[in-house]
Amino acid sequence: MKKEKGFTLIEVIIVITIVGIVSVIIGSMLLGVVKAWTFKLNRNDILWDGRLAMDRMTREIRTIKNSTSVTTASAAQFRFTDTGNKDITYSLSSTNLNRTENGTANLLAADVSALTFTYYNSSDAVIPSPAVSPSATDIRRVRINLTLTKNGENVYLQSDASTKNF
Repeated sequence: MKKEKGFTLIEVIIVITIVGIVSVIIGSMLLGVVKAWTFKLNRNDILWDGRLAMDRMTREIRTIKNSTSVTTASAAQFRFTDTGNKDITYSLSSTNLNRTENGTANLLAADVSALTFTYYNSSDAVIPSPAVSPSATDIRRVRINLTLTKNGENVYLQSDASTKNF
């Protein structure tokens, strides 16, 4: 009798099953890596945008010209004149944080889901309704709360800016 070389049906089924199991394990590991990479990419994007916006707002609030230079101080909007006589406003429009300078609006950050300003006096107490121009303001510190959301990822940032010139 002549012996033929080859695989039996059972051997082929066992190999296919083992290759399938190994493929599922490797595929799930790769899927986890892709999900982690996407999460980190989204998080870094919104964190970077938020930090840049916070740094700019904090830096410019510190340069408020004098105590009569604050014209709007609400929870959703802050407007003032800086030492360079620029009229600056920060406000949220839809999901865009806008910085308006002398009437020209520019996008400061996108994907913003919340922006709030809290004002403090010289005794470090919260001011519910700050005095604004033409009166001298009682604001000595501004707390900025910013929440950014992108693809289901949220980043919450908070910063305080103290006035320097009064």
